[in-house]
Amino acid sequence: MILSSIMKKVIAAVFSMKFAGILLMLFAVVVAFATFIENDLGTSAAKDIVYNALWFEVLLLITAISLVGSVFQYRLWRRKKFSVLFFHLAFVVILAGAFVTRHFGYEGIMQIREGKSSNEIITISPYVQVWIEDSNQHLYYDEECSFSPYMRNRFSANIPVGDSKLKIRYKKIVSNAVLFEVEYEGTEREVAVFGASGMISEPSEVIINDTKISIGYGSKTMEIPFSLHLLDFSLERYPGSMSPSSFKSDVIVIDKAENLEMPYQIFMNNVLNYGGYRFFQSSYDKDEKGTVLSVNHDKWGTIITYIGYFILTLGLSLNFFSPSSRFRTLARNASRIRDAAKKNTATLILMALVSAFSVPSQAQELDEAVNHSFIDKAHAAEFSSLLVQGHDGRIKPMNTLSSEILRKIYRKNSLEGLNSDQVLLGLLVDPDQWQGYPMIKVSNSILKNYIGCSGKYASFIDFINDDGSYKLSKFVDDAYNKKPAERDAVDKDIIAVDERVNIIYMVYTGEFLNIFPLPDDPNNKWYTAQNAGAVFDSIDAGFIKTILPLYYSSVSEAMQSGDWSKANEYLGYLKVFQNKYGSGVMPAKSKTSLEILYNKVNIFKRLFPVYSLLGLILLILVFARVLNPKLSFRWIIRILVGLIAIAFLLHTAGLGMRWYIAGRAPWSNGYETMIYISWGILLSGFIFIKNSKITLATTAILASITLMVANMSWLNPEITNLVPVLKSYWLVIHVAVITASYSFLAIGALLGFLNLLLINLVNAKNKNKIRNTLEELSNIIEMNLIIGVFLITIGTFLGAVWANESWGRYWGWDPKEAWALITVLVYSFVVHMRLIPGLGGTFSFNLASLLSFGSVLMTYFGVNYFLSGMHSYGGGDPIPIPTALYWAILIIAVVSIMGYINYRKVLKQ
Repeated sequence: MILSSIMKKVIAAVFSMKFAGILLMLFAVVVAFATFIENDLGTSAAKDIVYNALWFEVLLLITAISLVGSVFQYRLWRRKKFSVLFFHLAFVVILAGAFVTRHFGYEGIMQIREGKSSNEIITISPYVQVWIEDSNQHLYYDEECSFSPYMRNRFSANIPVGDSKLKIRYKKIVSNAVLFEVEYEGTEREVAVFGASGMISEPSEVIINDTKISIGYGSKTMEIPFSLHLLDFSLERYPGSMSPSSFKSDVIVIDKAENLEMPYQIFMNNVLNYGGYRFFQSSYDKDEKGTVLSVNHDKWGTIITYIGYFILTLGLSLNFFSPSSRFRTLARNASRIRDAAKKNTATLILMALVSAFSVPSQAQELDEAVNHSFIDKAHAAEFSSLLVQGHDGRIKPMNTLSSEILRKIYRKNSLEGLNSDQVLLGLLVDPDQWQGYPMIKVSNSILKNYIGCSGKYASFIDFINDDGSYKLSKFVDDAYNKKPAERDAVDKDIIAVDERVNIIYMVYTGEFLNIFPLPDDPNNKWYTAQNAGAVFDSIDAGFIKTILPLYYSSVSEAMQSGDWSKANEYLGYLKVFQNKYGSGVMPAKSKTSLEILYNKVNIFKRLFPVYSLLGLILLILVFARVLNPKLSFRWIIRILVGLIAIAFLLHTAGLGMRWYIAGRAPWSNGYETMIYISWGILLSGFIFIKNSKITLATTAILASITLMVANMSWLNPEITNLVPVLKSYWLVIHVAVITASYSFLAIGALLGFLNLLLINLVNAKNKNKIRNTLEELSNIIEMNLIIGVFLITIGTFLGAVWANESWGRYWGWDPKEAWALITVLVYSFVVHMRLIPGLGGTFSFNLASLLSFGSVLMTYFGVNYFLSGMHSYGGGDPIPIPTALYWAILIIAVVSIMGYINYRKVLKQ
């Protein structure tokens, strides 16, 4: 009886929610630890120490057992618990698929030259290989094994050789070699073997008693039961650029056993699936005469994992539609609290909305030196639609180029009342006068001393010594020679200002003006006037040589006379030339016009003060109603909601314009994901507006902050082309879903902080009023977190599908993948906290909803800038942590500590 009682307690503890929570957080901490190991010691070290270690597999096994046990512990087979049952079983199936992949699947690389065939792949995993030769026999032995200088490596093999045995044992790693002890027929020798994963090693030989023993370590060559013949490899580049747009391999599958010859085209996101093997376009030879295919043999592991993804999606979806689900229960509770609150005058100045979208009509006077360089706005508008090819090959209107240039050098979208097109044309037509005008942004006082200027801006000639040398030359070299983490504020400003000086120099020299398309060029390259002479025929070269001087001269005359007809005529000749030779890659006129409008409206920069103002006013009014229910503000609140809705529609239109202009979904870089997240944040505010107006107010403020971050200098708003691997509908869905999840999780964090502030304001008099608001917002927070967990979980595994369809590996423990999984684990823990004894209180939940957002910030920003990996922008050299982050941590700590004290003192009683 006693033993039985103890077993029941042990089983109850192992299958308890508390133990499951510990496992989730332990799993998250271990994976986070592994990402930092990878950054400091390399990918192989992270795999050897964590991901491929036996103890990690044991952790996953225990997690799977806990998930299965919870099915019986909480009787999840009941109909009303089906959504939870599917969710839990899905992870068990996914873990089973991962087990099959790890132990039974393998990956490799196949290289084929044009006109050649191959049936061999080079494995990704390293092997110890042994060849044994004597006068009577030839034996071969191999075993998959990885050696790491950071692990206590173990390897031993007893290989039968006739009546004897060959013993091989790992001894140690010496420099770049693995040292083995070899024992055969009573004789012992040491053998050093050079090799590593991804390379075929040269075996090291030793002869013992007339028997030659060769040992190799590294990737091995494997034969597959059919071959691929490469007919042709083709590479397409973006027009006028060396950047690949796409590449493909025309192959023939030759299977003699099946008497089959099947032609097939392999290109990025178009996989050859045959005989249990999947072939993906990975890379190509430098001379573009050969292809490199990644090969995956993991049929059952992939099938099991995909079944797990399907069950997961089904379970998460049922959670929103099942009447007994937690989400639906929370929705009903929110309605009940809102109705209870209902039971239990003024006018607003809205000129800020108008002023945020208005453009100053009165231009300030420019310096006298360039006052005569005013370009007629009507002509500048014609100039803005002239097309130019960017460095990445994208054809865009001159207005886009001028906006990018002015934003880079002047840090604003206009200069003293002149728009970017007027400024750029002025720089081109009259460079001598403009070189003396201060328009290069310089903010650092030490840097100002270096160049001898006192204001916010310096002129181009301020950077040039009397002898023609560059004043910042030495300082620039010193700054670039430092690692990013070692650069101080002066170094960073020197690098930024040096970039601005180089940009304006390139404007003066015309290096940006790739406006002349080369006829019949296979790469559709456009040239500047300076480099056109060597590639165009004599007639076109003559036109190009004379047209720009004639155009600039006519503009200069027009600025004096006011007659712009000649300038318009020469500009028209340029457009005719472009239409004649570049029409094949030129965007439609409607797209060009829309891009110019998009640039001029600058919708996302204008929206963030609007969201901020309206959200703040709405938040104040709603809080006033919370503290004094007699106050109404009904019509004022409705007007504010309507104005936020109008701004949201403009935001939506801006995203749509960017999508149409770019020809792809607008969430492919840092800037685009930020404006999309901002849109998603506000969308979630409108989703929950029925439950609480506070949600809309806070989402408007959060959307404003997100847009403000998007418009900071370190995020590039330019519309760019995509690399081939990103041209996938799976990627579009993956990024859309996972970034949308950030919006809901961000709302949970902000509302959590808002609730902590409310807890600090609680006293004996207002306790009952604030308690209702806390409960209402906590319900909304949990609903947001459930949606966020749903989206980030589905988005993470959609990313796995994209990776599998693109390069044949659905999970590779890249830091971005790892931190996305960590975020799923952390938020899974948070939404289950109510079931864990001691963690189910209002204060604990709101604090967790705030702190857990740190995993999102690490996934989105930290991985990109502080860790190494395929998603990293920093290459593992960490950039300095912003000072504002330390202040944010301090504020959160103070609010949380004071809130906890007040919570125990007032609310918990």
